[in-house]
Amino acid sequence: MKYLIVVLLVLVLVITTWFYMENVRLKKVIAAQEEELDVSTKYIQQLNKKIMDEHKSELPNKTGDEKIRELMNDYMDEQHKKANEDLDKAVKFDEKFKYEPDIIPVKGDFAISQKFSEKHMAIDLAAPTGTEVVAAAAGEILSVYNDEIFGNVIMIDHLNKYTTLYAHLATTFFVSNSTVEKGETIGLVGNTGNSSAPHLHYEIMVDGINVDPEEYIDFKK
Repeated sequence: MKYLIVVLLVLVLVITTWFYMENVRLKKVIAAQEEELDVSTKYIQQLNKKIMDEHKSELPNKTGDEKIRELMNDYMDEQHKKANEDLDKAVKFDEKFKYEPDIIPVKGDFAISQKFSEKHMAIDLAAPTGTEVVAAAAGEILSVYNDEIFGNVIMIDHLNKYTTLYAHLATTFFVSNSTVEKGETIGLVGNTGNSSAPHLHYEIMVDGINVDPEEYIDFKK
């Protein structure tokens, strides 16, 4: 009888512990989803404000939805035109530079919070949550996943010896096997995974070996 009681007590303890750990895990998942939704919403609001600021004039005889749709179409046309102009300029240079990760992977203000070392084979760029993260070079997205340590992660194969990794993202805008252009926004800076403050954990790999990004990028620009 005593053994049965002990077994039952142990079973109750195990079940209680499991429920507690599962509850903690679910709370973390919910918190991460809420942060991603909040950051994405703010980013969309910023884009809408930018669109409205660039088109201040009223469109006569249009409903609210029609105005917004027309403004969005105009904005996308302008972005497409700018992208084509940038592409035309890029063609003048050696095509190989399109696939070399030599541009800063964040838009806007940032600070280097941790440099490359043997124990930290990446560079950390501290930036406000929601800051745009861009592909450092053109290529194919190998993987988009969530990691307990690195949070939301994107890894890009640049179709040569280079591969780049972007971690702790608040949200991502692409899925695996997508193609991206150099400088294209792929996600937003966040604080997901094992992170104490919003930043981008950025890695460059050459033939699978991590190298110091500062050897390829002028972060003082």
